[in-house]
Amino acid sequence: MYGMRFPRNCRIPFVLLLPLLFMACMKSKPHFQVAERLHDTVRLKIKISKEITGVAIGNSIIAGHPWRYSGLELGDLNYPDSFGQICYHLSELTNFSWFDRGWGGQTTGQIRKRFLRDALGDSADPGDGRGPVTLKQKPDYVIIEGGLNDIAGSVTVDSIEANFTWMASMCEQNQIRCIALNCVGEGYGIFDIVRIGMIGQFNAWLAGGALDSVGVTVVDINSLWNSGEYKGVSPYDNDNVHFSSLVDSGDGAHFTEAGYDSVAHVIFRVAGLSAP
Repeated sequence: MYGMRFPRNCRIPFVLLLPLLFMACMKSKPHFQVAERLHDTVRLKIKISKEITGVAIGNSIIAGHPWRYSGLELGDLNYPDSFGQICYHLSELTNFSWFDRGWGGQTTGQIRKRFLRDALGDSADPGDGRGPVTLKQKPDYVIIEGGLNDIAGSVTVDSIEANFTWMASMCEQNQIRCIALNCVGEGYGIFDIVRIGMIGQFNAWLAGGALDSVGVTVVDINSLWNSGEYKGVSPYDNDNVHFSSLVDSGDGAHFTEAGYDSVAHVIFRVAGLSAP
């Protein structure tokens, strides 16, 4: 007896149907469905990394005066930083976003008043006309700078130290890495030997490890400006009277555009920042 024969023109389609029939049978089996669910479960457990961000908060040094102004000062938070501003150069060096929260002329007391909003990303209105929110999230890094305007206005060094301690402690409580910049001086007889001495006192306090207990990294930017002693010469040939190409000779207080770039590079190197 002869077996069943399929017409020649039907053989190829039948062969193509076999894998499809096999897959249909396997899908109906419990172990196939379990494997499929396990695959979905693993896929859903993949974590989406939060964007790394940093904030620099302080006075005109952070803002970039006299060449640039921060968006916060101008009332436009979308206003971008550009060459000659510390946050611009840090963004290029680290490959993540840095937000400029500098405000010219402010003391550390005024910076402290807006610190929760501008540095920690909390909703808090200090009453400066910029509203309660200036950041979308808590940053990973915060740079604190200030003291020059305090000393110019005869605020005591003790008050500056208290403000820095509070701000650094708030960073620690929020698990944010804190970087503190020491205080630059001012030249051409604007700062006398007493005020230069106050700058030296505050900077010595920072360098002595006063904020080590809250995990602060101190970066010496004053040595780019002066020696910290009246008419003393720094490694960058600054002596509180004559300035290098890093310091604006127009006022003897701020950096040149190239100087701000140098400040960013010093922060990047000393704080051990790196691109993710």
